[in-house]
Amino acid sequence: MSCNFEELVGPTLLIGKGQEVYTKDLLKDKKYVMLYFSAQWCPPCRKFTPLLSEAYTAHKQYTKDNDNKEEEDIEVIFVSLDSLQTDFDTYRSKMPFYSVPFANLWLLHIKDKLSSRYGVRSIPTLVILNGQDGSVITKNGKGEYATYFKGEYEVPSSCCIS
Repeated sequence: MSCNFEELVGPTLLIGKGQEVYTKDLLKDKKYVMLYFSAQWCPPCRKFTPLLSEAYTAHKQYTKDNDNKEEEDIEVIFVSLDSLQTDFDTYRSKMPFYSVPFANLWLLHIKDKLSSRYGVRSIPTLVILNGQDGSVITKNGKGEYATYFKGEYEVPSSCCIS
């Protein structure tokens, strides 16, 4: 049984300077889909985001360097808990991964639905899902992300990212 990620995160996602991509095209055939709940106003988030970004970028570079399509199996989706579009835009611009469009977070209630569904009570939170069926692999992705990403990047001790 496959997961309809469009129902979870909406029909489109943003990358770069706001280019939209179709969720179904982006997430098809992914082994892992990681939902990253974070916000610009959150100091622990601002510490963890660069770590996750570095791991994500290193993984993408590793798969490119090794010409290994099988390893292009992970996608991270930023789910913002910011309440202002300007904060969302500023924070998102520092991330290499995709994000749920700000309007969809509020108009489609995606932020609230996902937070409720995955029991998000604090941020940063990284929920790792099976990319095929959408089942939860772990809600402790913040502590386990390094086991999923390949490549060379700094992995701090757990005391530094709590």
